[in-house]
Amino acid sequence: MIASLRLAPVLLGLMLLGGCAGNAGSGVGLAGGKLASAEPASTIGSGPLTPQSLLGVAPSALSARLGEPSFKRTEPGAEVWQYGGKACALFVYFYKTSGGALSSAYVDARRNAGGAADTSSCLAEVSAKRLAPVS
Repeated sequence: MIASLRLAPVLLGLMLLGGCAGNAGSGVGLAGGKLASAEPASTIGSGPLTPQSLLGVAPSALSARLGEPSFKRTEPGAEVWQYGGKACALFVYFYKTSGGALSSAYVDARRNAGGAADTSSCLAEVSAKRLAPVS
């Protein structure tokens, strides 16, 4: 009995580490204080897009670079935009700042088949889809 009690913290630690391993490819976001105090940027630079470059921007800045989202959900004080890639969906979460403007605070990606996707790879898919010629 005592031996099994000594083993409990070890097992708990292994379970917690296993949970962290399942979060590979999870999103990126701003700390709450940064979001509340900063007004959103009105443009995203012309360089290559990264998940980090999508943070702290106004919805108009994002749509200027990626176009209109495939799906948009509006809630009090927040919006969620979804962009569809070939095998993934990119989600951008906007929240109101202390000044009342919407600013992107979190970017995440999910595989169409379910589960987390690599955010950078999904953003590349979404960007490539936007730039693909329409015939």
